[in-house]
Amino acid sequence: MCGIAGWFGSSGTSDQEPRARLQRMLQCLSHRGPDGEGTHVGDHVALGHRRLAIIDLASGQQPMNSADGAVRIVFNGEIYNFRELRQRLAGQGYAFRTQSDTEVILLLYMAEGWQGFAKLRGMYAFALWDARTATGLLVRDPMGIKPLFFAHARDNTLAFASEAKAMIAGGIVKPELSAEALHLVLNFRYLPGDQSLLQGVQQLSPGRVLQWRPEQKPKQYRLPAPALDDMPVLQAVEDSVRYHLCADVQVGAYLSGGVDSALVAALMRQGLGERFPSFTLDVGDDPMEAANAARTAELLEIDNEQGDCRSVDGERLRRLVWHLEVPKINSLQVSDVAVLAARRVKVVLSGLGGDELFLGYNAHRIVHRADALRQRLGAPLARRLGNSLSLLWSLVPGPLWRESQRALLMLGHLGDWPTVYGLLRNVWDLPGLRRAVYGPRMLDAALPNAFDVVRAAWPDKTDPVMAMRDFEWRNKMVNDLLWQEDRVSMAEGLEVRVPFVDLRLAATLSRYSRAQLMPGGRLKGLLTEAVTHVLPGEILTRPKSGFQVDSPRFFNEVLSAVADRVLSPKRVAEVGLFNPEFVARIRVTRPARGMRWHFFLLYLMLMTHLWLDVFEENADLRVRGAAA
Repeated sequence: MCGIAGWFGSSGTSDQEPRARLQRMLQCLSHRGPDGEGTHVGDHVALGHRRLAIIDLASGQQPMNSADGAVRIVFNGEIYNFRELRQRLAGQGYAFRTQSDTEVILLLYMAEGWQGFAKLRGMYAFALWDARTATGLLVRDPMGIKPLFFAHARDNTLAFASEAKAMIAGGIVKPELSAEALHLVLNFRYLPGDQSLLQGVQQLSPGRVLQWRPEQKPKQYRLPAPALDDMPVLQAVEDSVRYHLCADVQVGAYLSGGVDSALVAALMRQGLGERFPSFTLDVGDDPMEAANAARTAELLEIDNEQGDCRSVDGERLRRLVWHLEVPKINSLQVSDVAVLAARRVKVVLSGLGGDELFLGYNAHRIVHRADALRQRLGAPLARRLGNSLSLLWSLVPGPLWRESQRALLMLGHLGDWPTVYGLLRNVWDLPGLRRAVYGPRMLDAALPNAFDVVRAAWPDKTDPVMAMRDFEWRNKMVNDLLWQEDRVSMAEGLEVRVPFVDLRLAATLSRYSRAQLMPGGRLKGLLTEAVTHVLPGEILTRPKSGFQVDSPRFFNEVLSAVADRVLSPKRVAEVGLFNPEFVARIRVTRPARGMRWHFFLLYLMLMTHLWLDVFEENADLRVRGAAA
């Protein structure tokens, strides 16, 4: 696990200060690799690497080159099947000089070209330079676990980095906020698609290979789908956890009171054959969360260390925004558990992805029931009923955006699943709300319609629950959950592995229908039935809880002092992104769960203003790395 940065350029080494520029980019990524640094600058290429040593601690330094020096690579991630691939390549006559997974990628390319990358099992983002053909490649894993950003300049320079901020430090782009991207963040609470919040910087989509050559426009290719074995569900989960244990350092686990992290921990216990540390943060919807996690650890015979949420002030929020590069909700508690774990281990396994893969969220149940209602009433009747009730309800005084209003609008669009889904996930992009929420800077911008964004990316499936799962797997998983997990863990020099977000496991689950995954409408029914002999019944029967905070209460009790300055009427008016009247009205409103959306927006607005402080107004903070 590491940080990479650099560029491919048509102008060779004519840049007056290529090494200094590359060094500035790497300084921005120093937190991602506290164990070492390496660079290479040559004709048409600059490659930089910051290392967090997990595999082959002695000889895995990067950039790594082929024996003849013609091919070089910088790599961020872990390849879990590298030993199998190494054995196969050695049998074909390839000689290895290290014990690292990086060299396996390098020689796999020498043997099969970029198409061979389809055989990689793991999380990865890397840049490869082939001097024989003057070809640069950027590659990202099919699940989108590891980030990779790029910017393409007019002189055909293609810059890349593990985090977008390195583009600012390298002078590749100016620190300018994209109003269009911010609008989507405020609607989805993450950034769908392949954008970043910085003008001119975008992500490489998961499973893509971007090819660069001098005097040619970059081309993108999709990695071929690998040949996959068919196996039962539990065996597929066991197989994924076993592969994710590959490391030359101690491995720990995140542990909540729920099923997913408990299953990962139980399978780790079987695979390792010994106790290992687990880490729990005392936060969440369930006041018994920490106690349940401690009991799970006792039942599984593993160690458990618990911690509380740390205090929050403006400096901590700035540092968090610097690492995240986008306003986010719930990132504070994810950061806290990473800090707790990083004191003892370099690697943890997480249960992230279990609910998304096995249909475990209440949102899945809601769409399941909405589909049943559509079948009983018929979509036209349901829409007429919903529209009539929504019109009547709009005449009743109340908050701008009410839970009941969303429910009626969903009923009024029953059968139009992209819209129903958007409303369910609190997409609010309606003309009246735009005018209420935004200031002139946003209202004057050409903003996309957030519901159209959902519709354009909605999977072509007749089952709305399965379409929802696929949409969230490609968007929310990659750009919300994995994005957040990567940034806050790497901020602490910690590698988080996610066995449920595994290409082979996902392929196994793609064979199952909604009826099989949710038998009788039971959330995560298939998984629960499959693991009854692995986990004790008391774990399987606990009520589900979340890792979220109560946003109205949290804002007033924790963020209020910071907001007094960052969201003051004067500052809001000066920046011009948001409507000062909206901010002022919500800030004096009594916190209540029915006001959740309003305080979500306040939280995101506060972090947006901090983003401007960090990236547009404080150059020193942008480049000083882990000290930020």
